[in-house]
Formats: sequence, C-alpha cells, structure tokens
Amino acid sequence: MADYKIIRNWDNSISDMHHINVEYDEFSYSVIFGRYINGGFFSIPNWSVGGDLGDYSDVFWNTESLYKALKKKKAARAIAEAIRDYATQVKQLRGSERDD
Repeated sequence: MADYKIIRNWDNSISDMHHINVEYDEFSYSVIFGRYINGGFFSIPNWSVGGDLGDYSDVFWNTESLYKALKKKKAARAIAEAIRDYATQVKQLRGSERDD
C-alpha cells in the first residue's frame, strides 16, 4: 500500500503544449513547453531538466530560468528565443485560420 495520497488532478489545467527540437552549439535540446495551473513550464528530458517559464515572449526571464536548469547561458538564451519565435509563429497561424 502506498504511503501517499493524490488529492487533486490538474490535468485539465495543462494547455498550449508544444514540443520543439533546438540545435545550438553542436548540441540538441528536445524542448517541451506549455501552460499549467501556475503559469508556464518547460522540460528538456534529454538533459534531465525542467522549470518555470514566464510569458513566451519574455526572453530575459525565460533565459534566466533555463540557465538555472542548464548551466549554459548562451544555450539558455537560444532556447528562450526559439520558444518566443515558435510561439509567435503558432499564434500567427492560429490567427490566420480564424480569418479564413
């Protein structure tokens, strides 16, 4: 018998999920990011790291959060920029679909 208790299921609060691959400085980062009950999040499973994100457009804040996890400042910046750019593209595509 387990000595823990699951008291709440927040599955319905997970949204806006994306999975991109970012190549930087001869390394590959498989980045999963989205929204959950407390805001934004990222996971980079092939580097065994994860953490919080601000707004996808906030490259400064997201770089700092990614850097705390990765310990690679330039890679963190590149990934934060990739998240911003990808999210912007998705938003534009969704907007153009509504116009059709």
